[in-house]
Amino acid sequence: MDTQIALIIDVADSRRVEDFPAQRDDLLVTLSQRHRHKGWIAADYAVTAWDEFQALVVAPVSLPWVVWDILLQVYPVSLRIAIGGGEVEHYGKGNKPINQSATGEAFYLAREAMNGLRKPRHGAEQARMALRWNEPLIEAAGNGILRLADALIARITRKQWEIISMYEQFRKQADVAEALEKSESTISRSLSSAHYWEIQASLRDLESVLSCRLESSTGAVVETSAEGMA
Repeated sequence: MDTQIALIIDVADSRRVEDFPAQRDDLLVTLSQRHRHKGWIAADYAVTAWDEFQALVVAPVSLPWVVWDILLQVYPVSLRIAIGGGEVEHYGKGNKPINQSATGEAFYLAREAMNGLRKPRHGAEQARMALRWNEPLIEAAGNGILRLADALIARITRKQWEIISMYEQFRKQADVAEALEKSESTISRSLSSAHYWEIQASLRDLESVLSCRLESSTGAVVETSAEGMA
């Protein structure tokens, strides 16, 4: 069976979010529509606990952009994102939620990654993203990239997130500057100080790692995109 990617997302401090169940459900509808439209997932995001939901990424090379889009959609809410790469067994029929229609190695590895995220780390900042994979080299490379991206993302301010979100929408700094009534140089400095370009480069590196893995295992050439969210 082909390797697929299971995601388990845990919402930190969900009790502090006003009307959390309604906001969670609205978020999952938005994510499901966006990510199914892009071909990243084949089934809607499913709630597995009060503050936890999961999905199955059927296009593994899109993983970095799935994670990035989730972060964009939920800010300022803090998340833990656990990723498992492995085989998946589909047993459900019809339009059942993914947690009722699939199981297998990818889900078990994602759960292991989540358990690791919930354990305190001595002498280091608490990680918010972790990956377990059925190939050790992919796991090591993926976690190295995710740790770098996570450290940079954790330092983005609320104002910087606003500019990043608008840049993701317009794709031109001049358009963001006009919409926010700021100078283009201000937008450029904000993106740079938020390490936006370094984060995007890290995500493209992860895309390349996954693409090379797919190419080597199938013999097919997998096309990568310089702009995953375009």
